[in-house]
Amino acid sequence: MKWKWVFVPAFIAQLSICAICNPSDSDPARKVDADLSDAIGRMQLDFGAHLKRAFTNSHIRSNGIAIQQHQVILDQTFFQDGGNDVMIKNLRTTRSESPRLLSINADMLQDILVLTVDFGALSLECEYEVINEDVMSLLPVSSSGILNATISNTRAHGRVGYIMNGDIMEARNFDLQYDIGQIYLETLSSDDIQSQSTRESIDETIFKGIRRDIEQYFEEQLHQQLGHVLEDVSLMQLFGENGDLVRKHVTRSKERALIINGVIDSLLEPIRQQIIEQRYAQISIEGFKKSFKKKVGYISVWGTFEASGGWVGDMSTIYRTGDFSVHTEGVNVTIFGALGLGEFSGYYSKYKAKFMNVGPSGRITVTTGKNSAKLKLTTNGWITGIEDIKKIINLDFNLEKVDNVRVYITGLGLLNSVVSTFITWIVAIVKNDVLKIVNKMINNLIRNYLGISS
Repeated sequence: MKWKWVFVPAFIAQLSICAICNPSDSDPARKVDADLSDAIGRMQLDFGAHLKRAFTNSHIRSNGIAIQQHQVILDQTFFQDGGNDVMIKNLRTTRSESPRLLSINADMLQDILVLTVDFGALSLECEYEVINEDVMSLLPVSSSGILNATISNTRAHGRVGYIMNGDIMEARNFDLQYDIGQIYLETLSSDDIQSQSTRESIDETIFKGIRRDIEQYFEEQLHQQLGHVLEDVSLMQLFGENGDLVRKHVTRSKERALIINGVIDSLLEPIRQQIIEQRYAQISIEGFKKSFKKKVGYISVWGTFEASGGWVGDMSTIYRTGDFSVHTEGVNVTIFGALGLGEFSGYYSKYKAKFMNVGPSGRITVTTGKNSAKLKLTTNGWITGIEDIKKIINLDFNLEKVDNVRVYITGLGLLNSVVSTFITWIVAIVKNDVLKIVNKMINNLIRNYLGISS
C-alpha cells in the first residue's frame, strides 16, 4: 500500500536540515528567500528523521534479512592477480539484507543527504578458475570449482545529491565510501576437495578484482530503496500545500544546478581540446597472451591466444550526462556528478592463436554501449566559472561502468567453438585494465591542466 507523508506547519523543531549552516559568502546560490528559509525552519518534523523512519519501516517489512531471490551481479569476468589469471562466472547473491540508515542529515538548501548506511550481511556464490601462467609453462593444470562467500557486514558513508522532478525528489548523484567487513570463504574444487577460510579484508580474497562490481551492487540497492522513499514525499505536502513556496524552492534548486553545470561544461571544453592537441583521443593498450583449453574427446588440450597492437578511444568525447550536485561545508565545497564518453571503442590490429598445430590469426574489434563515469571536485570556496579553477584543490575522475561490450574476432575458423572464452577475456580487459588506463590518463590530464599535483 502506497502512502504519503503529510507535513503541517507548526513550531520550530530541532532540525537536522541545514537551513542556515555557515554559508560561504562566495556561494551565489546561498541567498535564500526569507519566506522559504522560514518555512523550512517551521516544518513540524525533521525531514531527515522521516527518511530514516521510512527506511526502518521498509527494513522491518522485509524482516531485515532473508531477501532470498538470487540476483546476478556478474555473468562472467576475468582479471589478473600477479602471475594468476582469474576467471569468475555467474557471480550471484544467495542471501542479502535491505539497506538500513544509521544516520542521515538532510540539507534542503543544497539538495544533499549526508548519510551512513548499513547493508548488513551478503552471501555470494560463483564458479571460478585460476590459471598460474608460470606453472602453465611447465605443467598444463588449473584450479577450478564453486566458491561460496559471506561478507559479514558492509557500511557506507558519504553524500547523495537529489534533484526536483515535478512534485517529488529523485536521488541522482552518489559520493560514498565503503567499508566491507570480514569475509568467510568456502570452496568446493572440481576434484571434490573442500576448504574454508576467513579473511579480514576483501582485498585478501579472489573478490578483490571485482570489488568495484560489489560496491556498485550496494549502490544500486541504496539507490532503489532511497528512490522508493523519496517518491512518497510530495513537495506540496512538505510545504503545507503552499504552491508559491514550492515554486521558490524548485526555482532556487534549478538556478543552483545551472551555475554548477556551467562550471563543469566550462572545464570540460578545454579538457577536450587538450586531449586532441596532446593526441590522447586514442590511447594505446598493452597486448595480452592467455592460455585456454578445449576438449578433444575425453582430453582437455591447452592452447594459447595472443593479441597486440591495441588502442581505445575516443577520450575527446567526454561530456556531462546530467545535473551535478554541490555540497558546501564552510569554505570547503564538493562538486560531484556523472560524465560519460560519447564514443568508446577499441581495436587489436593482430591476434594469433595456437592449438594442436593450428594457428589462425586476424583482427579484433570492440564496441560498447552506455558507459558512466563519476567526477568529484574539491574546491576552496565556490566557483562560478573557468576563471575560478584555481580554487580547485583536488579531483577524482573514475570511468567505472561500461555496458554492452561487443567483440568481433576475424579468422578463427576451427576455434570458433571456444570464441566465448576469448570474448570473456577481452570484455574483462576492457572493463578492468582499459578502464584503469583511461582513468589514469584523464585524471593526470585534468590535474596538469588545473596545476594540481598527483
